Amino acid sequence: MRDVEKEKELYIILENKLDKFKEYQSVTEKMRQTVCDNNENNELSGLIHRRQRCIGAIEKINLSMEKIVNNGSVKISCMSRKYKELIENCLSNIKEVMTQADLMDRELVPIVSEQGESIKTEILKMRNMRQANRGYQTNKRYPAKFLDTRR
Repeated sequence: MRDVEKEKELYIILENKLDKFKEYQSVTEKMRQTVCDNNENNELSGLIHRRQRCIGAIEKINLSMEKIVNNGSVKISCMSRKYKELIENCLSNIKEVMTQADLMDRELVPIVSEQGESIKTEILKMRNMRQANRGYQTNKRYPAKFLDTRR
C-alpha cells in the first residue's frame, strides 16, 4: 500500500476509536444517571456489559493501530498535511472524550461503593435475622408415628 492509503487507514481507525469512546462515554453517563436516581431495575448490569464491549472494541482498535504504527510505514512527522491535521484533531477529540468519561467514572465510583456497603449491611442484617429464626425453631428428629395402627 502507498503511504497515503496507510494514512487514510490510520485516520479511519482513529475515527472508529473516537466513535467507541463516545459510546463508552454515553454508557457511563447512563450508568451515572441510573445510580444517582436509585433505579431499582436491572438496567445497570446491561449497561456494564455494554460498556465492557466498548472496552473490548477499543482494545482491538488499539491492536490494529499498533500493527500499522509498528510496521513503520506511517510516521506522523512524514504524513501529508491533510491527514496529519485530521489525525491530530481526532486524537484531541479522543483525549477530550476520555477526560470527560474519566470524570464521570471518578464521580460514579464513590456512589457505587457506598451503595455496595449499604447492601452488605442489609445482607448481614438479613443473615442475623435468619440465624435468630433458626434458634427458635424446634428440631424434629423423628417423623410422627401413629401408635394405633390396625389392619
